[in-house]
Amino acid sequence: MSISGSPNTGHLPVENSTVPFWHRDLHELHDHRTTEELPESSDVVIIGAGYARIATAYHLVKGEASGNNLSATILEARGVCSGLDIALEVLEFEIAHLYAMKSLIEEEKINCDFTLTRSIDVWCNKEAAFKAKVMFDMLRSRNLNYMKDVLFVLGKDAERISGVKGAKACASFTAGTLWP
Repeated sequence: MSISGSPNTGHLPVENSTVPFWHRDLHELHDHRTTEELPESSDVVIIGAGYARIATAYHLVKGEASGNNLSATILEARGVCSGLDIALEVLEFEIAHLYAMKSLIEEEKINCDFTLTRSIDVWCNKEAAFKAKVMFDMLRSRNLNYMKDVLFVLGKDAERISGVKGAKACASFTAGTLWP
């Protein structure tokens, strides 16, 4: 379940995913495996090898968390710290935070100018527009709630919708402004 309560039912990971910049020069432990086969038993099984999970496994195995030395098995679909899960969670958090701020301001009657509006990203060359469309389709395939709010336009209508001469693609989504 994701932060916003929407199930992430997409097919993760995909074979042709993009490579995060921090994985351009992979560390020797990126795809490290300590055993040929998975162990038949383990005190703790950790799904995912992001930073927090790796740190948790380290402290469990070293016995610092409980005073006991526990065995830990980490299962990861990609490589250590690939970042996909957290990237999707951050995106969902940003959108949820926008609406949480709106609710807080209204409930507490905070004297400020808060406006929900639309923002638009524009791509003015075909290659960038195509890459943006690929990313949009990937995010849409994950069934994330916030993607229902994103309008993506590729082609001749992008210029008209965005108001930017020469636009090859545009994406519109809810955003907020706040002052002071």
